[in-house]
Amino acid sequence: MKLRLLKFDTINPEAYLKTKIVTNKDEIEKMGRKETLDWIISLRSNFSDFYTYYFRKHGWEAEEFFVTDIYLKKVADELYGNKLGIINSTDRIKNLIRPVKNRRKLNVISDYIKLYKPDVIFVREQTGIPSDLWKNSGKHSLIVSRLAAPLPYKWAPSDWDLILTSTMVYKKFFEINNVNSIINHNGFDFRILDELKAGEKKFDVTFIGGVGKRFWKKRTKLIEKLSEMENFKWWGYIEDEFPKDSLIIKAWQGITSGLDMLQIYKDSKIVVNDYVDMADGEGVNQRIFEVMGVGSLLLTRESETLKRNFPENVFATFGSDEDCKERIKYFLSNDAEREEIAKKGQEYIKSNYNYDNLMKDLSGLLRESYFTKFEPEAK
Repeated sequence: MKLRLLKFDTINPEAYLKTKIVTNKDEIEKMGRKETLDWIISLRSNFSDFYTYYFRKHGWEAEEFFVTDIYLKKVADELYGNKLGIINSTDRIKNLIRPVKNRRKLNVISDYIKLYKPDVIFVREQTGIPSDLWKNSGKHSLIVSRLAAPLPYKWAPSDWDLILTSTMVYKKFFEINNVNSIINHNGFDFRILDELKAGEKKFDVTFIGGVGKRFWKKRTKLIEKLSEMENFKWWGYIEDEFPKDSLIIKAWQGITSGLDMLQIYKDSKIVVNDYVDMADGEGVNQRIFEVMGVGSLLLTRESETLKRNFPENVFATFGSDEDCKERIKYFLSNDAEREEIAKKGQEYIKSNYNYDNLMKDLSGLLRESYFTKFEPEAK
């Protein structure tokens, strides 16, 4: 039996998507829903079609749905056609009587679910949608979330049939809340290598990610320290206010994502990694797999999780912020050793964390969960 999966996701940071939309405004206006979907996927931001592409390869019907304004508009145009104006007017009247935040967005999502008729609804990370919307589809679909970040607003673990996560601390939390949870490892899609430009390394040492004292207090101190180095550059979003003449602002190169981000990783001799403060010391994030996947040296904060889950000499680690600076100096002076570790890291990710194999395993788990819920005799 071929099952149907509809995956909901976002593009982060949103500011990056907006710059791409402005740059391609004329072309996007001419696109239909499917063309717009393909264009968003081609940016390779966040998780692109890394899940659904391989789900289709392993016998599913699978489709992405990006909860972004540009895609929601295209979906609404296709769903409602020339009735859209009347529907929007009706929504405005309803909101005067009983206001509902994002009423049109919620209705578009619900109506597309009814049209697609998914056996599995898969909501990856935060989409800004209250979890009870997905729960309402639970009569006909297995409701699955993938979360390895702070709990979203109006998001309840009990609204899900299954929650996937990459860290044990989250898995234990969900199980305490009596929700079935499994570890779903991050990975790398090696199709990406064919989409990146080959060439000499342009950057000595880089970092890409968010800074700010709400979620990344320790990381922010590290980036401030590394910004003292003239050859350090970083991209990402900034939560806090920093003086315009501060070193961390001078080292900042703007916001990036997707292929642009992956190209920076590939063009870097060393890429630094650090974790969200609330990860409880678990050194697992997507950046690890992306940097190693493109074949650059990963220099990451040491953690017990990494020691347990990875062999030696597939990346480099540091302890303190000052140690990180010393490790950077060492590997910039030892090209052969640096490139050998990077090569081993790429080979290890390809053998153990490629999306083809990861989705083959996840496919089996979701099929089993679906039949357990709806057709236990068909397991």
